[in-house]
Amino acid sequence: MTVVARRIVSIPVRSALDTWDVVVALIAPDPKGDARRDLAAVGGVICSVITDEALRDDALVVYGEGPRVRLYCLYGDEALEGDAASEGALGFTPTAKDWRMSVPCLPDDLEWVSQALARRSSRVSARAVGTELDTDEHADSAEPRRGAPKIDRDSLRRG
Repeated sequence: MTVVARRIVSIPVRSALDTWDVVVALIAPDPKGDARRDLAAVGGVICSVITDEALRDDALVVYGEGPRVRLYCLYGDEALEGDAASEGALGFTPTAKDWRMSVPCLPDDLEWVSQALARRSSRVSARAVGTELDTDEHADSAEPRRGAPKIDRDSLRRG
């Protein structure tokens, strides 16, 4: 699985709303596309997550067809300096076909964020900060994907 990461300058340089606007323009560049409507619908909830600095060490992840996109935010001095920022355009549109988004949030907020996102979009879900993204495509999954080769670990140990 190919992974592309970006680090977006956020608070105090940009408001949470301005940060979200940068993220949306990056992953859904067509202003009239369906993805823009889905992302606009969840914007208020995600601005709350951005304000809570949940994207400091955990990524907002866009996945589906094509490379997985991991988006982090820079806060405080890191945002002011901007040295670690990487906001360049992607060479593809991660929301062009079938896509999903997983948003990290503080564990105490997981229930309300999950419910709020579910009311606004079937493509966007929440997970607690510090937990792994759980998808069929997850590279660390204990179960092999359908069609993936199976490794006989017992044979390897005997050999």
